[in-house]
Amino acid sequence: MATNYFGEVWKNVEFDFEYTNKNRIEISNYGRLRSYNKQSNGNLLKTPLINGYPIIRLRFFAPKNEATSADLKGFQQQIFAIAREIKGMKLNDAGLEIIENAEKKLLRFRKQVSKKFALATKQRGIHYHSLVHRLVATYFLPPPADGQTLIAHLDFEKLNNHVYNLKWMTPEENYKHQQNSPLVLKEKFERKNNQAKNRKTAKLTVTKVMLLKKMLNEGKPIKQLVKQFKITDTQILRIKRGENWANISAAG
Repeated sequence: MATNYFGEVWKNVEFDFEYTNKNRIEISNYGRLRSYNKQSNGNLLKTPLINGYPIIRLRFFAPKNEATSADLKGFQQQIFAIAREIKGMKLNDAGLEIIENAEKKLLRFRKQVSKKFALATKQRGIHYHSLVHRLVATYFLPPPADGQTLIAHLDFEKLNNHVYNLKWMTPEENYKHQQNSPLVLKEKFERKNNQAKNRKTAKLTVTKVMLLKKMLNEGKPIKQLVKQFKITDTQILRIKRGENWANISAAG
């Protein structure tokens, strides 16, 4: 059983579907999850990440369908009946070939029934998943106001799912909040720097292109031209191949 943090509170997670698993799940205001069942007495659940957010994935089983259960029980009884017949054959020395054929028939029938059991179990399966921060907000934050469908991390840290780091927001509120995210601010800073660098880059004029073409004809190194004209080597190669400024001749 996991040790509690200071001030940690646990609440039962309620599911909106009927299931037969003897499994109880709890969520804490710290964003931790634990389970109680035959194998676990409050052990913490692992929460893999999806897009950086911790998520819980569980599998439950719906109650058995009565009709399906009756059919499967009937198949089992048929298996027992065939097995008894084979036992009687062996006691009465029915013959090796007859006994082998009966055993093969029983084996095929068991495989068919096994597939039916597996299919019935699969059809009862309920796959449940939820983002951890949504569970914390649901059980520990006041109910959201109208339009507040999103849950924001106040410190922008997706792994910090403590209740004090979460807040219900509308899409508009969340958008404004995200504008102060370190990642968004970094992107803005880099974009601003790139724009500044581009503004500093000298634009080519007809006179400069004429001089550039003359120097290309003289065999000047492209690295030297990049530094002198403050343009990229790609631009220079395009001018050299006649893709750009094709109507401008080299200076005399």
